[in-house]
Amino acid sequence: MNVGLLTLVGSLAVGQQPLPQPAPAVPVMAAPQPGSGLPVPAPLLAARVIAPAGVRVTANPGTGFARMHDAPAVFGFRPGYVYRLELSNLPYQPGRVLYPEVEVRGVLVPRAGMRYMDWPAPLLFTQADLDRALAGGVVVKAVYLEDPEKAIPTEFGLMNPVEIPSGSEEEVVNEAIANGRLVAIVRLGSKSPTAAELQASAVDGTVLAPGERHLRAPAAPPQLPFAVARFFDPIAGPRGPVGECFIDGGDRLAPLGIGPAGRLGGLNPTDVGVEYTIDGKRRVTTSNVVCLCVPRFVIQRTEIGPNALDVPFSLAVNHNLVAPQAFRERQAAMAEVGRERPGAVQGRSRPMGYVGLTGVGFFVGGTRPAIVGQVDGVAVTGAVVEPEVLTWYPGCPLTVSKVIDADGEVRSGSVVTITLRYVNSGSRPVSDVVVSDSLSGRLEFVPGSAESDRAANFSAGENEAGSSVVRWELPGVLLPGQGGTVRFRAKVR
Repeated sequence: MNVGLLTLVGSLAVGQQPLPQPAPAVPVMAAPQPGSGLPVPAPLLAARVIAPAGVRVTANPGTGFARMHDAPAVFGFRPGYVYRLELSNLPYQPGRVLYPEVEVRGVLVPRAGMRYMDWPAPLLFTQADLDRALAGGVVVKAVYLEDPEKAIPTEFGLMNPVEIPSGSEEEVVNEAIANGRLVAIVRLGSKSPTAAELQASAVDGTVLAPGERHLRAPAAPPQLPFAVARFFDPIAGPRGPVGECFIDGGDRLAPLGIGPAGRLGGLNPTDVGVEYTIDGKRRVTTSNVVCLCVPRFVIQRTEIGPNALDVPFSLAVNHNLVAPQAFRERQAAMAEVGRERPGAVQGRSRPMGYVGLTGVGFFVGGTRPAIVGQVDGVAVTGAVVEPEVLTWYPGCPLTVSKVIDADGEVRSGSVVTITLRYVNSGSRPVSDVVVSDSLSGRLEFVPGSAESDRAANFSAGENEAGSSVVRWELPGVLLPGQGGTVRFRAKVR
């Protein structure tokens, strides 16, 4: 046992916090080791510099290894470094240049067969951003990999990212961390760096320029300190990285169940619920889980006035304070996409209740939904019924599988075909099968694409993720060994 571990254990034993240790300068993500069961983070963050037509971008300007490229251009940046770019040939501003600063805070964690350089994070500089910086202001943007469970229910891609306005720079960063994995912080504006500052900020071996296939070892260690390891449940183990892929199918959050009125409960976004009747009882089962790896990046942004004061007002009320009408006229088309959802959607608490008006108290609670009876004195005037949870049980006769097929590589805007197959693998007949699929917010049902190989009544409605619930009612009896297929198409957002 080494001295550092003895110090930590001794400090915890006496109830004291161990002395803070210097944070090692390592890449932003603690890279799992090969064989740990977790994917390994990419060595570079692919980033596409997007700017108005004609703008030229130079990485490591003012050094002997500077390279100039026309925007848009895709670079590879090592995480843990602060980079300076040069934007030149600006529209309507001959001879003027800007030097945005880019802190690379994270990278993708690619899955098998996924080329991380094909999924660049957007470093977006609009004409409004350039004008604002040239006028003396500062634009701050936090680029993050979106958490699929908090996905914005609309379609956008790598070349047309969503920008969401925030207040201060602190709020920009906090919002990015709260809704995904922060990968970069961009600051545009302020004073131009001197030649000495440009030389000091450039580290050879950290930027993979367009057209290059290999990158030499960095000439200096990373500048940004990060923790080497993260706390995790010692039984469940570390949680795998999220953001690169989103799941659909199976049963998540509140478990599926049949309520006292014979209604299906617990059908959350991404869930598949298949109801059926056997021996006069209504039951429900679910499907396997499928996964699509289509990462999306979102940008949180704010603007700081020429006097370096944060302006924490929304754009709607701030247009008379700084450059009248400038914010209204230059608002990006997607910038008003909101994140507000009903509180019940984000909550993880399951229903429970405490009812005790007079006399003996009455408590109902647990991990499954419950209908709480009314208590009046000591007389119970309502029944307390907890639905039978039958997502899976020994001898479940109905087997359901879910498959997603696509022609070629899947991107935002691609249309995929989703197939659900069910079969009575038991020894008794089942009847009145109902197949329900509540789609992820990253999928959009294509109207008119629903199919069934058996007679069925189809319907579609909205769910709380901003997507759809598709439903097939299949009347009749399904004998042992019989089955069927339903399918539909969905656009990947």
